[in-house]
Amino acid sequence: MTKPNYRILTVFFVGVFIGALDTNVLGPVFPLITRSFHITFSWTAWTITAYTVAYIASTILAGAAGDRFGHRKLFVWGIVAFGLASLIAALSQNFAMFVIARIIQGSGAGAVYPNAQAEGLKMFPSNRRGMALGIFGAIFGVASILGPTAGGALGQYFGWPSVFLINVPIALLVLFMVRRVPASQLGSRAVPDIIGGLGFSSFLASILLFVMISGSVRWIFLVLAIGFFVLFWARQRTARVPFLDSKPLTNTSGVAMMIGAALIGLDMSAAIFVPTLTQDTLHFTVLVSGVALLPAAFTGAIFSGAGGVMVDRIGPRKVLAAGLVAASLGGLLLAWPHLVLWRFLVAMMALGIGTAFTMGAPLNRMALALYREDQAGEALSLMAVFRGIGLAAGPILLTVAENWHGFTGMFGVVFVGSLVGLVAFLFVPDVKVARPGQVANT
Repeated sequence: MTKPNYRILTVFFVGVFIGALDTNVLGPVFPLITRSFHITFSWTAWTITAYTVAYIASTILAGAAGDRFGHRKLFVWGIVAFGLASLIAALSQNFAMFVIARIIQGSGAGAVYPNAQAEGLKMFPSNRRGMALGIFGAIFGVASILGPTAGGALGQYFGWPSVFLINVPIALLVLFMVRRVPASQLGSRAVPDIIGGLGFSSFLASILLFVMISGSVRWIFLVLAIGFFVLFWARQRTARVPFLDSKPLTNTSGVAMMIGAALIGLDMSAAIFVPTLTQDTLHFTVLVSGVALLPAAFTGAIFSGAGGVMVDRIGPRKVLAAGLVAASLGGLLLAWPHLVLWRFLVAMMALGIGTAFTMGAPLNRMALALYREDQAGEALSLMAVFRGIGLAAGPILLTVAENWHGFTGMFGVVFVGSLVGLVAFLFVPDVKVARPGQVANT
């Protein structure tokens, strides 16, 4: 097989980067947005909720649609929606318009990630897919960690709209570059059931809203979640072509995979509390605390590529186990009372290794092995969904733990969650490693 065309791959890498960067970029500019729209601080949380819910709902729809209509096409539409929504967000004159822009933005990002990965994977032989997934994982992980730093710098010097305006020229650049990317090869897979897909996405959105908001209105979303799930399940049983091939997820391996992916997401969500931890225990200034995640970002960038290569050589489960052990060590070091600087730095590097060895190549490579070759988009989007559920629910669980026992309780949850994830993945079959001259199973 010919060598991968990295000029084409760069288009997908940049698309994934800007979508991932926007996941955490708003944190530092929350106070600016609050003052600009004359709202209370609690309302700003809806900007994250709206983006996260739309992202997860779009991911599962766009991943399955890309398998049928072409990953390049869905990727392009995702970039267009993301860039346009970024412009609307920057120019919003009221908070309602701003939230609508965030919903569109999340929907666009949800279409970009699984389709960029699925199309990029086609350029690599099966025995080098770990390396490919490692590169995508590194881009996503580092962008997510660098988000607060970029948001703080842009917000401080150029105002909060600059956080969104910076996306517009990058999106235009991607659209210019994507013209050189050939159209996706379409498979013969029939169109999945759209009603079932909308039911599943609405179920995910409703259950996330139930978890993420407080007050009596949250029970309305629980009722809606149950109704949408019943609709989805009924369509799964009666539709000619069900929206999801749920069979791989109904056995022990599938259930363990879902639990493990959600726990990885929970571990990642702890990153948003690191600046507060450093201000409270190490007495960092606000500016210095904004760059506290850089040791984890750099370590993650270095080890993500190595993790992908290791997946191809020793199999994903061993790499995943090493990552979860590293994440548990990082959680333990931060949970231990009387935090000092050297222990914080070691913890950050451990968490960076944990992100590199779990979020990208190992998890996605194991997910791909559960599905057929023509279901790559579906497999990757499902892992993004389950990981996203952990990301969305994680802050709530971690703040509950913090209220119970401070930062020791919060990062103690990261320690325990990583070990539980380690056990869960023992029930997921490893991927057979290809020997020289052989091709690994998919």
